[in-house]
Amino acid sequence: MAATPEGRLRALHRALAAHPGEPVLFADLIREVWGEQPPSGPLPALRSLVKRLRRTIPDEIVTDASGYRLKVRTPGPCQLPADLPDFVGREHELARLERLPGVTITGAPGVGKTALAVRLAHRLRERYFDGQLYVNLRGFASGPPLTAQQALSGFLRALGVPQTAIPLDLEAQTELYQQKLDGKRVLVVLDNAVEDLVEPLLPRGPGCLAIVTSRHDLPGQLRLDVLADDDAHELLTRMGVQGTPEERAELVRLCAHLPLALRIAGANVAHGHIEDYLAELRGDRLDVLEIDGDAAVRATFELSYRALSDEAKRVFRRLGLPPGADTGLGATTALAGRDPGPQLGELVNAGLVDQVGVRYQLHDLIRLFAADAADDDDRAGLLDMYAWYLRTAYNAISKAVPETSLLTRPDLDGPSLAFGERAEAAAWLEEEHANLVAQVVAAPSPYAQQLADVLRIYLHVGRFEIDKAMVFHAGLRTARAAGDLEGQCAALYGLGMSAWSRSEYGDALDHFAQALEYARTPLALAAINNGMGIVHLESGDTRRAEECFAEALRLRREIGDDHGAIGTLMNLGITHGTRGDLRKAAQNFQEVADLSRRLGLFNQTAITLDNLSVAYFELGELDRALAASVESVRLHAGQDQQRALANALASLARIHAERGEIAEGLAAAQRCFEVARDAEHPKARVDCLVAMAVLEPAGARQHAADAVDLGRKIGYGPGVLTASILLARATGSVELIDEVLGTIEETGSLMDQSRALLVRAQITGSVHTAQEALSAAGRRGQGKVASDARELLVTLGG
Repeated sequence: MAATPEGRLRALHRALAAHPGEPVLFADLIREVWGEQPPSGPLPALRSLVKRLRRTIPDEIVTDASGYRLKVRTPGPCQLPADLPDFVGREHELARLERLPGVTITGAPGVGKTALAVRLAHRLRERYFDGQLYVNLRGFASGPPLTAQQALSGFLRALGVPQTAIPLDLEAQTELYQQKLDGKRVLVVLDNAVEDLVEPLLPRGPGCLAIVTSRHDLPGQLRLDVLADDDAHELLTRMGVQGTPEERAELVRLCAHLPLALRIAGANVAHGHIEDYLAELRGDRLDVLEIDGDAAVRATFELSYRALSDEAKRVFRRLGLPPGADTGLGATTALAGRDPGPQLGELVNAGLVDQVGVRYQLHDLIRLFAADAADDDDRAGLLDMYAWYLRTAYNAISKAVPETSLLTRPDLDGPSLAFGERAEAAAWLEEEHANLVAQVVAAPSPYAQQLADVLRIYLHVGRFEIDKAMVFHAGLRTARAAGDLEGQCAALYGLGMSAWSRSEYGDALDHFAQALEYARTPLALAAINNGMGIVHLESGDTRRAEECFAEALRLRREIGDDHGAIGTLMNLGITHGTRGDLRKAAQNFQEVADLSRRLGLFNQTAITLDNLSVAYFELGELDRALAASVESVRLHAGQDQQRALANALASLARIHAERGEIAEGLAAAQRCFEVARDAEHPKARVDCLVAMAVLEPAGARQHAADAVDLGRKIGYGPGVLTASILLARATGSVELIDEVLGTIEETGSLMDQSRALLVRAQITGSVHTAQEALSAAGRRGQGKVASDARELLVTLGG
């Protein structure tokens, strides 16, 4: 029994937390809180206590019919930069800002807007348990600023949205972003913003808060002033700056009370010699009573720069040139042309460069100062860095995606990073993603278009739709300006693939047609024909798709491009399967499997064997289907491709079901459900529910209905069709099977037609419909459906 209000609150929390996610009975909670001496009105007293507890904890307390349940919230993402350990002053501003429903901090460069915003965010973070988001919009940087789409894409990924589910359209992105924030308490920091970028990024929910910083005036702003005298002196004290009160006062005046200038100056005089530093800083401004902020900042930069060693000066100037927000040690080494380790340490100690982990950043003003000081030799170093990024990106992407092929011919000889493991390459690509996009936008020819070509497969596989458009348009723009036909071909091909992935088939074919005009090599012609074939296939024009794939395959075989031939053969097999020529499809898939094995592409082999098992399943050759499926699952289990494994397990479960091997089918289905859940792959769950509808006839109606509901929710049309056929059979619904047949007619999903006709014949007892099912199955080589149709005709006396 707890004696005090605080004790009762803690007792209630302990009682609920002992059974997270489970309802705890009212009577049990009353006993835990008050023991054997409950108040005269125990339930109202408990409700009052629960109301208080809800205000003090981040977790949700849910009211059930017989008790309360604690729903523990998982901590959300925290993207906040580290708080400055020597932050001083601004208490009045912080107290005011903490009370506002939205925070906008504006002011001159170097006045400390970001430092104040980050300090405020750290003070408030416990109130926003569902996450703290941060983005530097780079609205005033020398390099390209972030777009609203890029910023939203980063926020959505942080909030748990898979890259493949992030829309390309800004309006759709904004809507999804607001949905993810709905009902949550999230803090959003928008640093270095310009007005036209802010609106889509502001959270609308009442539980969220935005903190915005900008140099421009914005509505509802707090215009930040320079540091007060006492705060400026306190900052110098914390940095260990010695000197007489007069010397420190003059240093504050000459730095115009600006935190950035004071930090640079403080880093230079923390070990003494303040009188010499003041003499240099003062220069011929001895009589000036009011120091202009820009002049003060530039003067501190200039003095710090002059105090550097020659090698540190050289590294510093070059660090002002790259277009990205930061640089790693590898890129800095390429930029400097030698190991920059000692010089980076000198620059960090001088306050000119910030080290964040293993990466290096410059304040926007310092970056501009460094870039202004750069000479032609420094700019040549920037070209070396672009070349380093090009080579290293190629190495990483080739390791992560072995099927990588280029339409341009970059010089790949020279310094670069090498990657031993795929995970290592993927980690580098994730870390450098934003910088790689920035390089393409800013680099000259040929680096921009060649890097765009290198990034193509990585951006495509990762479904980075927003970055794809930016990268390929930038590559095309640079290639056109340089008259580079090869680069234009590669960029247009990339734009075609990007349009195809968004189902914009007309635009895709236009881009491919333009790319053909610039194609000068068999490799480029093969790639473009393959792309056009994919678009025609998905548009339903299987004849033209087959023509394109056949031409692409001829070109790839002509130049000995076995890796490219694998993809084209796979596409050709899918085309044959769609057209109902299952035997040709199986032959294509078998050829792909054999070629993939020979090249050691085990992941490709596993995927192909899964397709082969489906072809044999449709042909009614269940022994071959089972052998291919078992091997596919075995190979997938040794790869890091859990979604593909889930697909293969769903196929295996269905094959066992058709063979009447119930125990084996249920085991495969159970494993499929587990893998699909862990991989967040609902498509495989739909396919597995279809198998369950056959494996468990008593539960067929529920399994099929669940598959239909989930398939519609995720937009998986083929799965919905197959499940609807089984649901119609389980319910005996003529209306539903007729609806399915209408959908098949509209979509051209002809492989489902024979199965749907067979189910309609089973429901209605129609000999004519059974004969239609047999005829349709025969035309497409669907041996299993044809066999079932014959059995039904015998039963019906037809």
